Parts: sequence; C-alpha cells; structure tokens
Amino acid sequence: MAFKPSLGAVLVGVGLVAVAGVAVLPGGTVDDPDVVDVSSGDQRLNLVAYAVPKPGFEAVIRGFRSTPEGQDTGFAESYGASGDQSRKVARHLPTDIVNFSVEPDVTRLVDGGQVAEEWRDNVPDDESARSVPFGSVVAFVTREGNPHGVQSWDDLLEPGIEVISPNPASSGSAKWNLLAPYASWFFQALNSGAGIQTAHSEALDKLTRLVGEHFTVRPKSGREATSAFEGGQGDVLLSYENEAIELDRNGGRIDYTVPDDTFRIENPVAVVDTTDDPDGNIEKATQFRDYLFTPDAEKLWAAEGFRPGPDLFSDSTDVIDGLPTAQREAFRPLSTVHTIDELADAFRDLDPSLDPDQDTADWDVVDAVLFKRAKPGSGDTNGAITTIYQAV
Repeated sequence: MAFKPSLGAVLVGVGLVAVAGVAVLPGGTVDDPDVVDVSSGDQRLNLVAYAVPKPGFEAVIRGFRSTPEGQDTGFAESYGASGDQSRKVARHLPTDIVNFSVEPDVTRLVDGGQVAEEWRDNVPDDESARSVPFGSVVAFVTREGNPHGVQSWDDLLEPGIEVISPNPASSGSAKWNLLAPYASWFFQALNSGAGIQTAHSEALDKLTRLVGEHFTVRPKSGREATSAFEGGQGDVLLSYENEAIELDRNGGRIDYTVPDDTFRIENPVAVVDTTDDPDGNIEKATQFRDYLFTPDAEKLWAAEGFRPGPDLFSDSTDVIDGLPTAQREAFRPLSTVHTIDELADAFRDLDPSLDPDQDTADWDVVDAVLFKRAKPGSGDTNGAITTIYQAV
C-alpha cells in the first residue's frame, strides 16, 4: 500500500523514552575463541556497544592495553543491536563506557541520569565535536559481479530486487540505512525545484515502496543482517562500508559500492556514571574514551575499515591515505555525503516549532520527524518512517 504521511503530521515534538527494569552483564569478554583474551587486569572496564564495531574494538582495546594508562586494564565486552544495548544499560546493566550506532541511544541514558548532559563536550582531539571517534558511510553489498547492476537508490526499486536491512525499532544501523535513501530522494527533489513539502512526500513515497516491496528480511541488528546475506538471502545488503570491507576481507563472494548520494554514519561514545557501582571506574573509562581519539587509535580504526574522525568530518582522507595499499584501496571514493545536520536544518527551516529555542540536538529533530515511536494513548504521532514500517 502507498502511505503518504503529511509533513504536518510528522513534524512533532521530541519524545523521551522511559527506562525501567534490571539486567546483568555477562561475565568475561567476547565469546569468540579466536579473539585474544583482554579480560585480565587489576582494573576492569565494562564496554557495551552496538554489534558492528566489534572488530575495531578488538584492535583498539589491544592498543589501549599497550599504553601506560591501559596496561593493567581488563575489559568485559557486550555487543548487540544498538537500541537493545541502550535499553539494557538504562535498566542498570553494569557499564563504564558505551558506543552506540545513533545518538538517541545515548540520549536515553542522559535522560535517565546515567550519562552526563555534557558528554559530547571537550573530548580531547575530537574532530566531530560530538564524541564520535569513528564512523562510516552507507554502502550497497551485492553478490559477486553485481548481477543486477545496482548503483543508485532508484535501482533498489526495480522489480524483483530483494534488499536486506535490519529493523529500526531495534537497530541503529537500520536508521542510517533509511536516512540515506530518504535524504538522497529528498534533496534531489529540492534541487529539482520542488517545495519542501513535496520533496518530503516524494521521498516518503519511494521509501514506502522500498520498505514494503523490497525489504524482504528485517533482522534485529546490522550484524544479523550481514549474517542473513552471507547465508544467501537477498540481492542487496544495505550496510556500513566497514561491514562490507570486513565481508570482502573474510573471503565473501561479494562486491560493494558506495552510491553517489550516501549518508555519514556517526557512532558516538560516552562514559557512564558509575557512582552507584562499587566496581565502576569513571576515571579509567574516561582515559579509554580519550584514547579512542588519539592518532594511534585512528590508525587502528582505519585499518579495520572504519573512517576515523579526521577523515569522517573533513574533506581529507589523511589517515586512510597512510594505510598500506590493500587497506587504503578498500575504501570507496565519496561524492555527495548527506548528514544529520543537513536534514535537521531543513526540518527546522520548515517548522520552527521543532526547535523554538534553537537548542534541540540535530538527532532529536530528525528522530522526532522520522523515527519517533509514540507511547500508546499519548495522542502523539509516530515519526514518518516508523509509521511506514507499521503500515507495510
């Protein structure tokens, strides 16, 4: 069915997510027998992260443990779908530092008093100015030889193309995967002379077709989506570029490309207030967070296929350019890269009531318009993309 939410219906105030319940962090570290044990040490940090950056953290944790500050630090690591991980921490899973796919998953912890309101501020050497040490861009992963010739977002709408992307109700990567085509179609329409209401409607029409007719599999997390594609499901996997790089390096029979219009993926980190946890260590967690932004860590992120802060938030690729040839050439050239800031500014221009005091975070503006999940009985309206998922 074709669903056309009006812009007035979806440009609503920012909703907050309640937190409740209790959870327990599993003991030990990652459950991969091929990973070096990093759990030993007189001090211990509990890292809770979304699923995709596990290879990067395996590298930077080893790097941190080789420094004077980190040499006596053991780690317990928990990885999963970003939204699910955030909710676990909100239910008081023992945690010292978090890394989520999207900023609203950190905001949930700020609202619950577990992360300081100024968590994005004054992080040493932070190119993003929002506590994002690494990120990526949205890419297409196809079968070897790209048999359907998929190069653009419109190509995904061709009859019979099956696309795999996780569910945005649980996965942060799903939100990036949906922001990329929405922004591409939205700004293409604006640049062709359409009004902002028309551009929004056109983008949502195409997104409804994409989700309803072509998203045949909707796993919980980005990593589960990758596993489904590896298992033979789908023609195209929407994913982070770094996930495509890892698939290719591990011998997957795939090709991957970054479309001409893609989206910048920003994956924030934050220190969790552990004052009510006798084993918590804010000082050590802060040292580890700061290490993630150092030149040494930037090289490690890049070597694992992630775009480090200096390359993600500028026009340069200095860190990537310093990699060995095979690692450097794994990154695809970029043309147009849309951002959360860009979308938020467009929504603010259209409806100033979204941010009357000019102090609402960009992600909160975008989340309210596109992904908000209204509480039952509240009378609020769901975001446009959430409504699409519920309608198809």
